[in-house]
Amino acid sequence: MTPLYKITLPESKGEVYAKMERLNPTGTHKDRSLGPWILHYKKMGRNEFVISSSGNSAVSAAKYCDEIGAVLHIFVGEKTDESKLAKIRARENVFLNISKTPMKDAVRFSKERGLINLRSSKDDLALEGYKPIAYELQKELPRVDNIFVPTSSGTTLEGIYLGFKDMGGRLPAFFAVQTAKLHPIAGYFDKDFVNEDSSYATAIVDSIAYRRDRIKKIAKETGGGGFVISNKYLEDARKVLLKTGFKAFDAGWQSILSFAGFLKREKQGQTRKGTVSVCIFTD
Repeated sequence: MTPLYKITLPESKGEVYAKMERLNPTGTHKDRSLGPWILHYKKMGRNEFVISSSGNSAVSAAKYCDEIGAVLHIFVGEKTDESKLAKIRARENVFLNISKTPMKDAVRFSKERGLINLRSSKDDLALEGYKPIAYELQKELPRVDNIFVPTSSGTTLEGIYLGFKDMGGRLPAFFAVQTAKLHPIAGYFDKDFVNEDSSYATAIVDSIAYRRDRIKKIAKETGGGGFVISNKYLEDARKVLLKTGFKAFDAGWQSILSFAGFLKREKQGQTRKGTVSVCIFTD
């Protein structure tokens, strides 16, 4: 179970919490999914995998493949953070490929070799590991009204939603938060932004978004939506977070993205008195 921290905002009408998924073993929420996902295929006799990643998924997959003695072929982009590459290189049975088109190359390689491609947007087994986040939140809080999720493919958001569905009862409103650089899901709900060429939240990379229709449906069903966040908004959200007692190392830009989504909704006057919101801090 990851910690849940209350973020104290005196001027807010409601309560807001950070679910600290960044405190998983490799520092990312990806551990939730990739551990059981890889183990499932291992039990089926599969021992060699492929993954394309902006960094976090590769670090996580490398850990779990290393632990069970599986082979992993990783495809990452040319601008992948060096600290993440160092973590990958420290693992056994991992073959690292730096590519201009990592996703395309991973798909081609996996098809040519007949290997499992750990692509979360196309494999529903990836959803299962995120369900326990919902189970934990139900234990940790008397109720949850809103959940803000930094969203690339949408797998994390859908998995948490399915966890709440499994438990029955009232569902929280789900909000997909994306960047002004890439927003194939959140841009459907939020038009108040200007497109940008880059974003601090570099892990939001899925421009295809195979799950976009599912995420839109979930948002509509639960009374949620989406928010598109600019770099300026990210900077401002970080300043607010630091004033509450968080340290600079307590949250990466993807985590701040979810909090910025909460702040944008709050600024729009949509937070009702007494509501309980949770931001998923993924890195």
